[in-house]
Amino acid sequence: MLYPWQESVWQGWQQLLAQGRMHHAILLVAPHGSGREALAHQLGKTVLCQNSAAGAGGEPCGVCHSCKLFEAGTHPDFHVVAPVQEGKQIGVDAVRQCNRWAVETSQLGGERIILIDGADAMGEAAANALLKTLEEPPSGCQFILLASSLDNLLPTINSRCNKWRLAMPNEQDTKRWVEKQLMQTIKLETVRLNGSAPLATQQFIEQGQDIRYAKLLAAFAEFLRPPFFGLYDVAGLCTQEGHHSLKWLSYFLVDCLKWQQGVTAHLVHSESLPLVEQAASVISPMTLLDQTREANSLYQKLERHPGLNAELLIVEWLTGFMGQH
Repeated sequence: MLYPWQESVWQGWQQLLAQGRMHHAILLVAPHGSGREALAHQLGKTVLCQNSAAGAGGEPCGVCHSCKLFEAGTHPDFHVVAPVQEGKQIGVDAVRQCNRWAVETSQLGGERIILIDGADAMGEAAANALLKTLEEPPSGCQFILLASSLDNLLPTINSRCNKWRLAMPNEQDTKRWVEKQLMQTIKLETVRLNGSAPLATQQFIEQGQDIRYAKLLAAFAEFLRPPFFGLYDVAGLCTQEGHHSLKWLSYFLVDCLKWQQGVTAHLVHSESLPLVEQAASVISPMTLLDQTREANSLYQKLERHPGLNAELLIVEWLTGFMGQH
């Protein structure tokens, strides 16, 4: 089943399927927590369906042998490659396996689908290994690449694909959708923290991250009050939560900058408003701006190199607030 915000992209794909104009390499740019995997699986299932659903631009029939295998997760012509864990790269060996799948004969006598989930996590060697296959695609093979952004994707890969962007619902629509799923009221601030991605927002609450976010923000705001006690408490909380905690703190610092500039409409009903006011009243705009840039830079560094000593680097970043307020 697809999600409501995916219908526009899906209808576009259906039209291409009906006209026989589906590109051999589809690149879907969508954030984590958008349900992008469901959309990719729907396309794969439709293309592989034995009852001509793809040729008619319709839906998979759900009853043929191919559809049954797909639903069971055992379809021999549907192959998926993804990072072994968050923050890890897709290695060259995994992509070489993709290239072998691409030239193999279909076991069911139909199409072959290769889904690369997290294509922007491919290292340079892996991307180059895929490039030749995309330049000279084997017949009967459909590539589906999923990426959060194009920033970390080689331009040469980008140029060989037919690109589609999955737009997220607006904040209020996401809030209503998540509230319906959880049967509880949620804060708009939680939606904003997750880029309005509905599934990410839902998971954020289900895993108790909203509670840990509030705890981290309170500790961070307290640290920002001279004489800056609690540095290691904040660093420890960040390390426990993972490098995405730096994004949370970055958003908070941006809110402090906005408060200093009189832009507060989005904070009116936010529970973090008192903390924003407290921090913004003691930290200079220049320090806030510099430290926001440093936080974003450190986030990207830790995302690309997960083996680094995160706590040490976060402590180093936090010391940048001292003596500059």
